[in-house]
Amino acid sequence: MEFVSERFGKLEYSEAEVIRFPQGMVGFPDMTRYFMYSDERVAPLAWLHSLDDPGLAFLICDPFLFFPDYEVRVKLPPALRQQMGESDDLRVLTIVTIQSDFARSTVNLLGPLVINARTRNGWQVILDDEELGTRHLLFPAGEEASGEKDKASVG
Repeated sequence: MEFVSERFGKLEYSEAEVIRFPQGMVGFPDMTRYFMYSDERVAPLAWLHSLDDPGLAFLICDPFLFFPDYEVRVKLPPALRQQMGESDDLRVLTIVTIQSDFARSTVNLLGPLVINARTRNGWQVILDDEELGTRHLLFPAGEEASGEKDKASVG
């Protein structure tokens, strides 16, 4: 399928790539359909583009590449936890805010996106952790990215 993005022009995606956020995301409750757009210019980051608004795209990353000690522990109502599916199918992504000096870009570790890779459903969860915030430096001085496995526990 073809989608015309205000930012990127014509993009191709398949229906199988659509990620649905049944409850929307914080600040965007009516934007429920997205697809991921990989752009080698920003790899290993990617874009999560709204199919409901051609002008809405979020830069996202795998937080565990940049913050190997990041832990996601979420306590959810049983009904929502059941909707999310098996833990092995869940992937965690975070939204990046680009700054004019790219080295000063930040990542929202407090409100990660949890996506079921099998069902393609996603949720933005808000963590209850006083040490996390919405503006962590993506490239902290003196720290390098790591490929350590994620430490996600959603339950």
